[in-house]
Amino acid sequence: MSTNPATHSQLSVPRSNILSVPFEKEKTMKTRSLLTVAAVIAASFAVLPTNPAVAGWTTDANAASTISRMKFEELLQIRADGYFAITLDAITSTPQMSGLTDAPAAKAKYAVIIDGVVDRIVTWDGYSPNRVIDSYGIIVKLPANAGVKYVDANGITRLKPITQGSIVSVLVAPDVKVTPTYGITQLSSVSLPTEPTGPVVALENSSVVTSQTLNANNSVSVTINVPGLRDLPSTSLISVYTVTDGRSTTAVGLAQGQSTVTINDLPQDQNVTVKTVIRDTLTNTETVISNPVIETVASNAPAPTPARSAAVDRATIAAPSVSSRTVDASGALSVSIAVPAVPNFDSTKTSVQLMVVDSRTGSTTGIGTDGTAQTLNVGSLGTGRDYTVSVVVRDLATGQETILKGEGITK
Repeated sequence: MSTNPATHSQLSVPRSNILSVPFEKEKTMKTRSLLTVAAVIAASFAVLPTNPAVAGWTTDANAASTISRMKFEELLQIRADGYFAITLDAITSTPQMSGLTDAPAAKAKYAVIIDGVVDRIVTWDGYSPNRVIDSYGIIVKLPANAGVKYVDANGITRLKPITQGSIVSVLVAPDVKVTPTYGITQLSSVSLPTEPTGPVVALENSSVVTSQTLNANNSVSVTINVPGLRDLPSTSLISVYTVTDGRSTTAVGLAQGQSTVTINDLPQDQNVTVKTVIRDTLTNTETVISNPVIETVASNAPAPTPARSAAVDRATIAAPSVSSRTVDASGALSVSIAVPAVPNFDSTKTSVQLMVVDSRTGSTTGIGTDGTAQTLNVGSLGTGRDYTVSVVVRDLATGQETILKGEGITK
């Protein structure tokens, strides 16, 4: 199957109809029951054809077109070690927040996709409250292997892992891809290639995690071995990378003759990507070999007692709203935002912030509040930009954040 996208002029529906504004999950939760929320999410995809494709992942056969599209959309990250495409059903079949299914299911890995990039990979049961699931972007369940099988030029079955930093597009037609979001319109049915069967053979020089140690401060140290280095040219420089949620990266170079390294201060109980990076100093080329994510060991320290209930906060705290907007003499935009009251506010147990975030650059204005209902003024915004507006309630006992999104500021 070809996945070459049509050019923008070839799309049969306007771009604005395909790339809609993200669904306001937290705002809806405060005013509707979970059952109603499920119905709303289902209704947002009511334009699906009557015979949709089976939900799934495949490798993106035309990464260049994806890069071009993401440049056109002015997205921040457009380069990656891995490019993937998914069916629209991969989004619609995955609960987009906690509590939408009848009960917990077996735990599995889910990608959290922001602006087309896998920002986090979480292990979740598809039901229970999860700060990352409830607060971030599009949620898509990973395949069983946390990657996509393929056959290389030598006829060997390999696995292309889905990792933090991978770029994901949605196939809305066999030759049309869009950035994952809510309210996508399916243009025509899509069938993915049949994935190879049989065991996967790891690439040469794939890093192998040989041990994990939980430290006294609840961080994790991981020992990694890179095989086959003696067979590489003497002009090769070898590094081992680990990538954690939020695309935070640690890199350690290997000395000549070294094949084992220990990387410290990794988070406990988190999915982590391990990569081998080989740079040839003669040709100035770089080879990146990624492994499927590993789970770091979990701490057995007792969990702290929450000071707040995220479910109660979502049900009782209103969303922020923009009450007025003006353009000053300098041409900058100023907005007045009504911030809700936060019940049971105690500054020793709770922090509350109004957050206004530039949708393209991520530039953020944050203003702390004392938990009372009030109107705050935010100035020096760009008149030709889009911003998200939210109130973040942080439980200081657990670190959990409940994000209550209001209507955004549009151009």
